[in-house]
Amino acid sequence: MTYKSATMAEPGVNIPENAAEIPDKSQPEMASYTSVADIEIKASQVIGRLEEAVEKDDHSGGQVWKNTHGFLPRPSKTSTEVINLIQDLMAHEDTPLGEDDEEEGGDVSIRSLARLPSLDSVSRLAVVCQSLSAYSSGLERNHLQRIATRISSDTTRWLSHLFRFIDCSACFHDDVVDGVVRVTRMMLHYKYPRYLEEGFEALSNQTPVIYSSVASPLGVVQQICRQLGLSLMCVQPVPCNTVFGSQQKIDVSALERLMNEDIAAMRVPLIVLADAGTTIAGHVDNLQRLQEVCRQKDVWLHVRGHALAALAMVSVPNVPSRIADSLTLPLGTWLGIPAVPSVTLYRRFEPAAARAGGKGPSSTREGTLPLLAGLAAEHYSLRLSCLSLWASLQALGREGIQARLRRAFESSEQLWKKLSKYPNLRLLNQQPGGEAGSYSVSDLITKPVSTAILFEVVACTVVLQYVPDGYKDDNKRVPPYYDKLNSWLGQILQRDAPNVPIEICELETSGVVLRYCPLELGSVNTPTHEDMQQFISCLEQQLEILTATVTHKETFVKLVEASPRLQAVEMPQWAGLGGVRYIPEACLTPPAPSLPAASPSSSQSPSKSSTPPSSPSPMPLTDQAKEELNRLHTQLVERLRGTDAAFSIGEGEDGLACVRFGMVTADTDVEELLGLVVCMGREVEESSRYLETMAEIVKKGIEAVVLDLQRENEERLWQEGLLRQVPLVGSLVNWWSPRGREGGIKGRSLNLTAGVVESTENIYRYHMQMQGASPPGTRGPPQPLVQTPVVPNPPVGHSRSSSQTSQQSQGTSIAGSTQANSRTPVTTVSNSTSTTSSPPPAS
Repeated sequence: MTYKSATMAEPGVNIPENAAEIPDKSQPEMASYTSVADIEIKASQVIGRLEEAVEKDDHSGGQVWKNTHGFLPRPSKTSTEVINLIQDLMAHEDTPLGEDDEEEGGDVSIRSLARLPSLDSVSRLAVVCQSLSAYSSGLERNHLQRIATRISSDTTRWLSHLFRFIDCSACFHDDVVDGVVRVTRMMLHYKYPRYLEEGFEALSNQTPVIYSSVASPLGVVQQICRQLGLSLMCVQPVPCNTVFGSQQKIDVSALERLMNEDIAAMRVPLIVLADAGTTIAGHVDNLQRLQEVCRQKDVWLHVRGHALAALAMVSVPNVPSRIADSLTLPLGTWLGIPAVPSVTLYRRFEPAAARAGGKGPSSTREGTLPLLAGLAAEHYSLRLSCLSLWASLQALGREGIQARLRRAFESSEQLWKKLSKYPNLRLLNQQPGGEAGSYSVSDLITKPVSTAILFEVVACTVVLQYVPDGYKDDNKRVPPYYDKLNSWLGQILQRDAPNVPIEICELETSGVVLRYCPLELGSVNTPTHEDMQQFISCLEQQLEILTATVTHKETFVKLVEASPRLQAVEMPQWAGLGGVRYIPEACLTPPAPSLPAASPSSSQSPSKSSTPPSSPSPMPLTDQAKEELNRLHTQLVERLRGTDAAFSIGEGEDGLACVRFGMVTADTDVEELLGLVVCMGREVEESSRYLETMAEIVKKGIEAVVLDLQRENEERLWQEGLLRQVPLVGSLVNWWSPRGREGGIKGRSLNLTAGVVESTENIYRYHMQMQGASPPGTRGPPQPLVQTPVVPNPPVGHSRSSSQTSQQSQGTSIAGSTQANSRTPVTTVSNSTSTTSSPPPAS
């Protein structure tokens, strides 16, 4: 043992006289404190660096972990490098690379900035405690056991008083479903004494039964069966109320009837899974009656749900009441604290005989059932699993916990009151304050309230749905079109009012609904009063648009049915007015001729002696016609979007394109919009038809030019003789007998207006390309020497007279020419506004 002495003192330090008699214990104590402080500082620094990286809004993407071989690299890395890598992985998220980038062989991934959770002081403490929990695993076993026992017992005692569940034990687990899995395993050991020795064979003669409501998520019972190796046939779905009460609550009478049938069929009722706040609507089952039935049948009752948080919100001391045999409490979700485990509180196991007043024959065995099921910690798996929860509860205190939970329930109450005044909104959650509305959240805090009344007057969620007139007080499902409207409304609210998070869900009995649950947001992200006002303002605007769209949709359908050029298109996933398809004239079947009606008298008027003619209907389309129709609608939507952005391109169930009408306002003229579609559809149709005609004219014009030039070239060769074509000799012949100035091949131009191929001697002789009507008293240019029509039927409104076309031709032309010594004619196409052709032949 080391002792201090005066000789060890530094100058200027006063040492007491009895310092030499005090043992020096400061060194090991300081070492322990320093280790804990270092962990706290290191964890805080890492968290601070992550938050700083996000605050800087650095879009550089950070480093990318490149490990192409998939094995652990040989060179080691320092702790700083590893921490930097973890920081980059958490602060940035990967985005998929494009195909072009992958083909180029770029190794740098495109990464965007991730959204990190916001941490307050309590959340930081919980994160640090997770590091300390891992550090404590290196302590001596006896010391670790004493710490774990103390922390676990303190946490269990605090939670039992906080949630009015006296004389209970606690199980801490990371997965929220893990607690009910272990409780079910404990009931298997209880109901089947030979289950530990025989395993599945003990269940072969009598099948265990797990009862769950049809309104509860199926994934919970599926995970229970997977973890315990049970068949899904062990799950017995219990129907909900259909006549009285909420359609989301379990039918207790049906549950009791099912239990009696299972017992008569030699099956073993095991556990009932009840809800104190259903997953979507937040309704609470009749826990008092369920508890009575389970006690009579010796069945375990397990309760889960967000409404259980109301037990800790009440500060007035009341008589403890046990509402179930076990509860699941996701405290990390309710309080908004990460790294906090979920808790399952369960009563200390007592056999049925002991609860009836006698002493059970195997009380020792049943006392070990929680250990067999994994609910109690074993001596060889000691770890401080609840250290973060233990520290967080102390940091918040009872008042801090109640304040966070109260803020969440008040948020639901305020939003419900604001939404209840809208006639087209149906609220499907449990009404705050009960059916009479006699209680508020403030009353629950200051007045003593029984547990049964408490669950009837709190609302853990708010579920709203836009419904047609007459559906607000009815429980029936809305039409399918309103599911699309509610989905659209939820997406708009998520975009324009993100501070009030809305989740789009679907209830089997009601349809698509919008859900708001403040208990899942945490205290830090609970919306403020200003956020609520912004949400309500945005909701009012969208409700006006929804009402106007529903009102105009009836007019829209009638007008489309009455129009012969429009066809309604079914679009299951579209919430707007709907889709229409413009029917071109070529796709219409001509109407059937009117047939004379049989008349006994021949003197009847013609209007009465014949049936009215039928309107044209769309005819079956070929594959080529479908492609042209899709192309036409694409051009049509492009023109319509220049007028109104509410138009968009859509696709019907038949795969054909159509024009989609979006949401409209009250002052929208639907008839004008449909008329605009028909008008622009005709323009696009005529433009397409004109382009097709011009393309045919150009094609035939090119063919005629090639034939004319080829024929003239052959004639020129025949007239000039072969000597002019022979090298050297031809030059001598041309010198001896030059060609005429008017000889050679004439160029060609295509008059698109008249559909005529003309020779180009006037263009180069008179240096004119734009030919118009000659002034009065003046002489016009002569007619071209060659005029070849290329179409049998010219476009409507255009003249085929050669004398007129030579004077009115303008626009785009096709010209071809060859040189005097060229053997192959050349044809060129010009898209300029003036008529161009080849230069005159060389002399």
